Amino acid sequence: MSQANQKYSSLDLVYSSKNFRLFYKPSDKKGLEISISKKNFKGAVQRNKIKRKIKEIFRTNLFLKNFNGVVVFSVFRPFGGLLYSEALKEIGLAVDRFVAFYGNK
Repeated sequence: MSQANQKYSSLDLVYSSKNFRLFYKPSDKKGLEISISKKNFKGAVQRNKIKRKIKEIFRTNLFLKNFNGVVVFSVFRPFGGLLYSEALKEIGLAVDRFVAFYGNK
């Protein structure tokens, strides 16, 4: 198994698109982890701006407030070109899918 596959083997894939993948890891702790590759975004400023955008969307919309576990975002290059409203719409869709699947358990 490759190193990348081992890294994500303990995570459940919830949502995948050309912009990002959303993973979930059941845990007693709550958390949001954001993974942005230097390969796709060379500058730290770009990576930090994307992280701030994602964190702000989660903070203002109270996504996953009642869920325990760690949510992991793996961001791809096209996400950098999204406006805030477009990112909000797509992340909302991913979270809706997450709640539909894990909310019943």
